[in-house]
Amino acid sequence: MKISEILKNNKVTVSFEVFPPKQWDKLENTKNTVKEMCKYNPSFMSVTYGAAGTTSGFTTEIANEIKKCGVSPLSHLTCLTSTRNKIHQVVGELEENGIENILALRGDIPQGFEFTDKQYFRNAYQLVNEIKSINPNICIGGACYPETHPESKNRVEDIARLKEKVDCGVEFLTTQMFFDNEKFFNFYEMCQIK
Repeated sequence: MKISEILKNNKVTVSFEVFPPKQWDKLENTKNTVKEMCKYNPSFMSVTYGAAGTTSGFTTEIANEIKKCGVSPLSHLTCLTSTRNKIHQVVGELEENGIENILALRGDIPQGFEFTDKQYFRNAYQLVNEIKSINPNICIGGACYPETHPESKNRVEDIARLKEKVDCGVEFLTTQMFFDNEKFFNFYEMCQIK
């Protein structure tokens, strides 16, 4: 089921996040953990992509395990260190496995990483555009930052970047963890200003 449909119910949702193992020999243990987590009937479960895509090979396999347990999987996909071909390959794998939810993220900048003229993706909205060009029916989520993204100059720029993602087809947003509810409510109100 698409995450956007789950969220339309306006009910409280509980989701879990799974971090793929760094080594193949730990994959079965992670799958067993997923089966245990699914027993708690979360609304959905997300699977991270790994720093700089280092454990990206496990993401689809774990998302598929979540799906087998009857829970909607949300597969993270980062683009900063990915080529266009790599993005098409990963989206194709997700489609082949019937996984219809992607959390489109730029990804953290690895230490020592430099943007070059050949850099295909610089921002998450470019990834959203690419995914939509591959399959417009995939449900895409994006990240938002109630306390402002650490790389943004200010709140206005931060919300402008968020609007780019939404305008490209992001269907739901998820926040980073925050500790001050007042900051979230202020952020929410600012996002509604037209």
